[in-house]
Amino acid sequence: MKKQLKIKILGADNLGWSVDKDRFYTEKAIKELKFTTTRSLFDANIIYNVWYSTLFSLKNLPLRWLKGNKKVIVVATNDLEDNNQNLLKYKNLVDYWVCANEKQKKYLLTQGFVEKKIFINPFYVDEKVFKQETKTRKDLAIKLGINYSTIENKFLIGSFQRDSLGADLTQPKWHKNPEFLINVLKEVDSSKFVLLLAGPRRHFVINKCIKYKIPYVFVGDIKYIEENKDDVLENNLSHEQINLLYNLVDLYLVTSASEGGPKAIIESSLTKTMILSTAVGFAPDLLDAHSICNDKNEFVGKINEFVINNSSLEEIRKINYQKVSAINNFEAYKQRIKHIIETVSNDK
Repeated sequence: MKKQLKIKILGADNLGWSVDKDRFYTEKAIKELKFTTTRSLFDANIIYNVWYSTLFSLKNLPLRWLKGNKKVIVVATNDLEDNNQNLLKYKNLVDYWVCANEKQKKYLLTQGFVEKKIFINPFYVDEKVFKQETKTRKDLAIKLGINYSTIENKFLIGSFQRDSLGADLTQPKWHKNPEFLINVLKEVDSSKFVLLLAGPRRHFVINKCIKYKIPYVFVGDIKYIEENKDDVLENNLSHEQINLLYNLVDLYLVTSASEGGPKAIIESSLTKTMILSTAVGFAPDLLDAHSICNDKNEFVGKINEFVINNSSLEEIRKINYQKVSAINNFEAYKQRIKHIIETVSNDK
C-alpha cells in the first residue's frame, strides 16, 4: 500500500524578511493544491525547504539521520556561485533544487547536479498588492507623508532595498552594491532628479548622498540614520506602502552585484514602473533587454535619456509588465509548485 504523501515545509520563522513571504506563499499554494502538510520531520516523506541555507541549522539536524526514504527539496535563494565552497555539502542531503533563475540552474549543472532534478520557479510577489495605482503624484506623496514641494517637477529615482550591514551600519552589504548606486548618481545632473529612499538600514547610502550632495528624500524616521542606530523594525514599511512608492517614482534602480532575485524586478514591473538593473538574478530572464545595464556609463546614459524624454519609457514598461505578469500570478506559481511536488513524488 502506497504511503500517503505528507509535506513538511521548512524555512524562515517570522524574521520579517523576504523569505518569510516565500514560505507563506509556498504553504498557501501547497494547501490550495490539497496536498497534506505536516509539522513533523518524522512523519513527512517530502521536505520542502524555502531557504536552503537553513537545512543544516541546529533544529533541522535530525534530517541527517532521518533522511532515509524522505525526498528533500530546497529553494536556492541567492547567487549560488557566491556560496560555492559550501555547495558540495548539500549533495548528500538534497534531492531536488528549485531555482529562481536560469543562472542558478546553469551553475548547479556545472557542479554535477542532475538536470531533471532542478526546477525553475521565480520568487512570487503578490500581484494584488503590487499594481499600478490611479492616484496623482501629489496624492501619492501626501499619502506617504512626503513634502510634495521637495519632489515637484523632479525626475524621481527609487531605491527601497536594505543595503547597510546590520553589524556595522556604516558599511555596505557588498552584494547589494550601494557604492555603485552612488557612483552612478554622482554622474547625473543633480538639478534634474531626486533619489527616493525607503526601508531600513539605508545608513550607508544616505551618508554618501550627504557627502556628495546627491538630492534625496527618505521615507521614514531619519533620526535613526542621524544617530547611527539600527532601524530594521522602525523603518520597515508595509508592502502596501512600498507599492505606493513604486507608483510614485519614474525609475527604479537595481545596482546589485549578486542576487537570487531580486523581487524589486517583479514588483516594479507589476506596478508598470520603469526599471534599470544589472544582469543579476532573474533580471535577464524577466526584463526587456533595454532594462539591463552592464556598466556605469550605460546606467548614466539611460538615466539621462529618460530624464529628457520620460515618454520613451512607455514601451519598455509595457514589455516588462507583460513578461512578468505572465509568470508572476498566483495561479501560474501554484501550478509550478504542483509540477514540482508531483514530479518528486512520482520519481523513483
